[in-house]
Amino acid sequence: MQSLFANQRETNLASTISLVEAALAEMGHPTPGSRIEDRTALHAWQIPKGSALTKVTLVNRAEFTHLRVCAIVMTLDGRVDRPALHAHLLELNAALCGAAFATDGDQVLLVSERSTLDLDRSEVLELFRRVTAYADDHDDVLVARFGGTLGAAPA
Repeated sequence: MQSLFANQRETNLASTISLVEAALAEMGHPTPGSRIEDRTALHAWQIPKGSALTKVTLVNRAEFTHLRVCAIVMTLDGRVDRPALHAHLLELNAALCGAAFATDGDQVLLVSERSTLDLDRSEVLELFRRVTAYADDHDDVLVARFGGTLGAAPA
């Protein structure tokens, strides 16, 4: 039974990679140009839209592989009123569909994640479009209102 489950996961992973790469190509981001290295993911790609950069990863979860779409919306600095920004992000979350703002250290993220089980092309495209559009719609407004810088801080 264990080998059957492992084979199902491998088949699902291969299918999901094909779905992701077809969706990226449809959006004008064909592979291999969109592939990136990410040691925390099974596979990873990136989608630029406006000033926001979205990362697409396939992550290993206990129950099944997940498709995670995450955009770095802004990077905070010492001038940002974090409590006010965080309260505002929570208010914005209430109006978002299928995605949410989150923070990771000094970065504000827009994140959506779902299992790859029964995933289809339209869902992949919708996840990509939703996160990239929300990130691009909100990044300039958030930086103008609260400070910080667009996207990721330079390495």
